[in-house]
Amino acid sequence: MKPAILGLFASCVLSAQAPDPAVTFEVASVKISPPPQAPSGDGRRMAMRIGCTGGPGTQSPGKYNCTNANVTVLIREAYNLKNYQLANFSVSDGNRYDINAKIPAGSTKEQVRTMLQNLLADRFKLAYHLDKKDMQVYELVVGKNGVKMKPSPPEEPPPAAGAGGPATAPADGPRPAPAMGPDGFFILPVRRNSSSISMMGNGGTRVSTTDATADAIAMFLSNQLGRPVTNNTGLTGKYDYVLTFSREGMEGMGGGGMIVTAGPGGGPPPAQPPSDAPTIFAAVQEQMGLKLEQKKGSIDIFVIDHVEKNPTEN
Repeated sequence: MKPAILGLFASCVLSAQAPDPAVTFEVASVKISPPPQAPSGDGRRMAMRIGCTGGPGTQSPGKYNCTNANVTVLIREAYNLKNYQLANFSVSDGNRYDINAKIPAGSTKEQVRTMLQNLLADRFKLAYHLDKKDMQVYELVVGKNGVKMKPSPPEEPPPAAGAGGPATAPADGPRPAPAMGPDGFFILPVRRNSSSISMMGNGGTRVSTTDATADAIAMFLSNQLGRPVTNNTGLTGKYDYVLTFSREGMEGMGGGGMIVTAGPGGGPPPAQPPSDAPTIFAAVQEQMGLKLEQKKGSIDIFVIDHVEKNPTEN
């Protein structure tokens, strides 16, 4: 194993230490998520947001909310895991849950994770163990023809309150369904320092990202591939890019954003012709000017021994 790879796995070591049972949310509601809503004018495709928001360092430091999150998404958030560290990780399998919790004042991000760990143990009766797994990993390098991404423009300071607009973004809340583009992908707005993901039922994926560092790109690719990806590009700037690729044969399922489904109740989409988009390996090289080189390594993984599908009552 090359020395460059060793640092990656040292950063992925998991701890089996039990969470402090006294660190809990003040109150937490756990409910089955409602079916996703179909965009206006489209009776077949539907979109839903998946993930958790709020907590220390956000615009809602006293609240923690998860939307359309299944058990594996909740475990990933609670234990700060990479997708590949959680066996059978998926954003779509099993029941989906909405969690609305109140965080005690002065809590840290680490304490909020502990609160979510305790919630999983208490409400979902989660039991787990840690193991080792040998697997293929990847190293991200600059391609032979150089970087093709656009350097991000300098950020403009936010307007002061009362000087042409609010100083902060609107609070979390319902958002209008996105429009569908002529190529079948949803048209998703991309703000500065953010990323939007549109997935098609045939396996095509389009990612639009701004202000991305090479480390952030490596993390995104790791989530998509279900494999560790280390950054060895030497790039120090920030970049804007659009990446379109096929998910066929990939183990990762993405790390959040917009997931597109179809059929009543958010069921599986109807059969569609395979995507004509390139593989993620070809897309990274052709559209970003980067390259994924295959290596070998060993990582710590989180194995679920038991978890209840129906959490205990609020």
